[in-house]
Amino acid sequence: MLDDHQKHTELLDQAIQAGESFAALLSGDVCDVIWQQTNVLRLEWDQIFAKVTASEQQLEVSLAEWASYTECLSQVEAWLRKMRISVSDDLLLVGSLEDKKAQLQMCKVVLPLQMLHHDLLV
Repeated sequence: MLDDHQKHTELLDQAIQAGESFAALLSGDVCDVIWQQTNVLRLEWDQIFAKVTASEQQLEVSLAEWASYTECLSQVEAWLRKMRISVSDDLLLVGSLEDKKAQLQMCKVVLPLQMLHHDLLV
C-alpha cells in the first residue's frame, strides 16, 4: 500500500476533482453535501495513510528489536558454551582459600545459568 500511495492519491484527487466538477453543476445544498463528502474522503485517506505509515515504522522497530534479541541470545549461548568448557565436572584442586572462593563464585554464576539454558532448550 505504501508503494502505491502516490498512484492511489492521484486516483483520489481525480475522484475529488470529478466530484467538484459535478458539484459546480448542481444547486447549493447538493453542492455543499458533495464538498463535505469529498473533504471527509480526503481526511479519511490521510488518516489511513498515517496509520499505515505508523504501522510500518512499528514493524521495522519490532524487527530490529527481534534481530537484536536473536544476536544477544547467540552471544549468551556462546558464552555458556565457553563457561561449560572452563567449568568442568572435575574441578581442579587449588591450594589457597582465595582460589577456592573464586571457583565457588564461578560455580554459583555458571551452574544456574546452565540450568536456565537447559530449561529454555527443553
